[in-house]
Amino acid sequence: MKTDKLIEMLARGTTPAEKPHWKRKLAITLFVGLGVGGALVAIGLGVRPDIGAARMPVMWKTLFAAAAAMVMLPLALQLMRPGRPLGWRIGAVFVFFALCALATIIALIGEMPERRWEAWMGGAAFPWCVVLIPVIAAPTAALLVWLMRAFAPTRLAMAGAAIGALSGGVGAMAYAMYCPTDSVAFVTTWYALAIALCAALGALIVSRFLRW
Repeated sequence: MKTDKLIEMLARGTTPAEKPHWKRKLAITLFVGLGVGGALVAIGLGVRPDIGAARMPVMWKTLFAAAAAMVMLPLALQLMRPGRPLGWRIGAVFVFFALCALATIIALIGEMPERRWEAWMGGAAFPWCVVLIPVIAAPTAALLVWLMRAFAPTRLAMAGAAIGALSGGVGAMAYAMYCPTDSVAFVTTWYALAIALCAALGALIVSRFLRW
């Protein structure tokens, strides 16, 4: 049998492969992670009692966290598949954190000297969001690992860090419902640091679950 005839015979009756719905799966994964994170906040911490009057500060903190997640998302998508160039996506992450540092400095300069420490620390001895946001982000990270494993990523530490940072942004969105501190300096410092911590934990821990 000639090669051309063999190929023609094998091609008979074939139908176009179904287009993968990974974008829809990713959107569902992120929404489910946000929902689980919101449930953890509502059950474990409670929604701030003045959330009605403070809806604008809560909204801006949520938007800040969403912006962080959106910055991390393109990087995570590139790392899902092997051999994809990262290009501007790495730069976007550094620009985001640089803008956070700049916003913190500007916000603190605008405060009265005696109020700067309170505005930066939120009036507490320790910013618990640095601990709580990674905890709230854990369900989203677990779901993203399950999704990303199907794409066989090869740069595991970077992929884990991207998952962690993206999950941290989602976790910070949920945490905003509870967070009692609304100052710009607090959010741009400690929310950003919590997301960076999520990235570090992702590189150390999440990457191990991406092995295939």
